[in-house]
Amino acid sequence: MKKEAEEAVESAKGLLEDIVIVVSLVRTLTDSFGSVKDLYRKLKPKSKQKDSDSENDKHHFRRPFHSRRDSGFSMRKKKEEEFSDSEEELVCTSSIQVRAEYERGYRKLGEPFARGDTTTHIQLQTQIIQLQQTLLSIHQDLLLSTYMAPSSSHSHLVRLLQTTRKARAASIAALNMQYQRMLEPMPILSPLPPREDPIFNIPGSFPPPDNSRRKSEPFPPRRRMSNSSSCSSESQEKEKEKQKEKEKKVKIELPPKPKPKPTPPPLSHSNSLFCVYAKDLQHNPTIPLADTYKISGDNKCPFCRRNIDMKPGKAWEIVTDECKVKESRYRKAIYRTFRVKNRFVVKSHREQGGFACVLCARFRKWDTVCREVNLLMDHLWREHSGDELARDNDIIEC
Repeated sequence: MKKEAEEAVESAKGLLEDIVIVVSLVRTLTDSFGSVKDLYRKLKPKSKQKDSDSENDKHHFRRPFHSRRDSGFSMRKKKEEEFSDSEEELVCTSSIQVRAEYERGYRKLGEPFARGDTTTHIQLQTQIIQLQQTLLSIHQDLLLSTYMAPSSSHSHLVRLLQTTRKARAASIAALNMQYQRMLEPMPILSPLPPREDPIFNIPGSFPPPDNSRRKSEPFPPRRRMSNSSSCSSESQEKEKEKQKEKEKKVKIELPPKPKPKPTPPPLSHSNSLFCVYAKDLQHNPTIPLADTYKISGDNKCPFCRRNIDMKPGKAWEIVTDECKVKESRYRKAIYRTFRVKNRFVVKSHREQGGFACVLCARFRKWDTVCREVNLLMDHLWREHSGDELARDNDIIEC
């Protein structure tokens, strides 16, 4: 009984290992992204109310400015920012991107990619657990609280977006790494020559008598056959030998098959110009700054943990002068004042340290890297015109 029980347990373990494959994990992950989308649509209206209240409060504060030139211009009213709501697109496309990465590997590698390996299983299971933990904690807060304040719904929304973004990036990276591991060239096995079965080697037959064995060893019966049969058998053997020699020659003359070139691995975050969190802020203008950049925060990036020397509520003022020719053929200087928000500084920081100009990366053929915030502002004042500054959403003309 014990042996039978142990065998049953071992077979059950093997069955569970077969069940835990990449296909089922990807399906579970896409279902989790669907739950994230439903919860996001529930929290979004409350978060919009919180944003509107915070924008109204900003008009009552007077912020310090660092201007490059002293000017007597009075501050005008802040222009309203009109952004396209792309957060929902980010949430909805996460499952599509993960599914597309899986299908790319499955089309080229087939069932081995669908089964996967232990490393990919652990990585995908980790992302599924983190997504489900975040969903459960937010649902518990919504069920236990009778009244949900806009500030708490906004914090839940930021947490949900960060977890979704991290799970999407980690899942795509895990599938891509598995694709690179399985893309190594497999050894090409040469076909085996045909095997000639010995005489009286039929399974289940009785052994021949001793007299027949003695007669069959020197093959005397074949010599007693007629001349036609002996000639045909000899010609067949010669043809087989010729075919074998031809196959060997063909194998030697054929050039070796070129090994498939593996696709280059994805660029690491250290080789990119901007931090991953800075890129998210650039691509999605509606994403607010993280809680670490608020008054009670430590001014550290939630992804690379780089500290940015700035204060909440602080802004930088840049005054540009442009000369234009009037009808009377004389030049007149036109001064324009711009305010650079903290969000522009955060979306310009690099993972290795320092800052890179977002305007140069968007509108010019070269990139500009600065060590400090003051040098970045000096670069904006000297190298960019007022029209280029006005094209950024986080730089407001006064």
